Amino acid sequence: MLTLIASILVFSAIVLVHEYGHYKAAKSVGIKIYEFAIGMGPTVFKKEKKGIVYSIRAVPFGGFVQMEGEEEDSRTPTSFSTKTIAQRAKVIAAGPVMNFVLALVLFLIIAFSYGVYGNHIDYIDENSNEYKAGLRTGDKIISVNGERTYIWEDIFYELVSPEESSYTLEYERNGQIDKVNIDKNYRKIIGVTSTIVNGKTTTTVTPSDMTSPAYKAGIMDGDIVIKINDIPVNTWDELTTQVENSNKTVKVTVDRKGEIIDYSIDLVEQISVRFNTQLEKSFMTAISSSMYKTVYYIELMFKTIRLLVTGKLGSDALGGPVMVISMVGEAAQNGILSLLSLAAFISINLGFMNLLPFPALDGSKLVFLAIEGIRGKALPVEKEGYIHFIGFVFLIGFMLFITYKDLLRVFRI
Repeated sequence: MLTLIASILVFSAIVLVHEYGHYKAAKSVGIKIYEFAIGMGPTVFKKEKKGIVYSIRAVPFGGFVQMEGEEEDSRTPTSFSTKTIAQRAKVIAAGPVMNFVLALVLFLIIAFSYGVYGNHIDYIDENSNEYKAGLRTGDKIISVNGERTYIWEDIFYELVSPEESSYTLEYERNGQIDKVNIDKNYRKIIGVTSTIVNGKTTTTVTPSDMTSPAYKAGIMDGDIVIKINDIPVNTWDELTTQVENSNKTVKVTVDRKGEIIDYSIDLVEQISVRFNTQLEKSFMTAISSSMYKTVYYIELMFKTIRLLVTGKLGSDALGGPVMVISMVGEAAQNGILSLLSLAAFISINLGFMNLLPFPALDGSKLVFLAIEGIRGKALPVEKEGYIHFIGFVFLIGFMLFITYKDLLRVFRI
């Protein structure tokens, strides 16, 4: 129930902000609006005010702003089609832009409420390569691989990049600046997270995600790991130690509601960051970290598209509505800050995807406006509508395909 409620609230809020961007921009340039709807399908509630119908639809995903002249040939002064190219571009781009603004606001709320991890080392593992290289608690990290660092994200994303096996770090201690080259730390994992009970980790586990080795092997939420390679484990530390000491494959024995089950799981290596930084609460740190996260996730969208196009990322890495709802549910259980952070990411994702130049998306409408500017005249409304309809059908098919893949993962088919 928590997952359902959280998903409806998150998706509705993100769509509301997106459509409000279109709505507000359309009103600002004098376009007549017929309806402002949140959700799709049959209408469950509507109210008319000043000639505009405000409605809530039965399916709580999606929404639209119906404007005069957007889908029909209308030549009145209040029609979308009679406005200048710049005015129409403003209306179209306003939705995605508002998604980026929403993400920034959510990151700011998190930063001002909780604080931001800065660039001064707090805890450092004495067995880590960083400690062996000379880093200590209190050191200020100035740069990683020549890139200036101000907050934890600056450091973390450079360290977990799989492109290099080592990195160069510049740090300051007592006014003295030093530079060291450090080999990255790696750890063996099976892809599970521990259930926290009374503030302590346990051997009751959950697969970290639907692509993890543990999930693929058959490990389920709530399984209690009792043995690793036939060696009893009673704590999370014992579990991770035994996994780390294993070779390529590990035997995992779990207790599932009284039934003892053995699994053979292939280990994977993951870059391990074995230090963290101090929590800071300052106005400038909150502002800079929020802007950084917003820009970073937008850049991440570009990288993801490039990997998909080049074939370096397969369809198995994509998630549809089922996976997103599952993620929202997990975030809701972890607390409001986790849920707000995920909502910000989803908002950026929606804004970015809508700007892609694919028929039926806002990005393709901007492309048509650019073509109109070059040609000196617009495509007939019927032809453009037909192109968008084809794109819409394709997008629905793609969404069904991704949903099908999600269901295969959920039911382990």
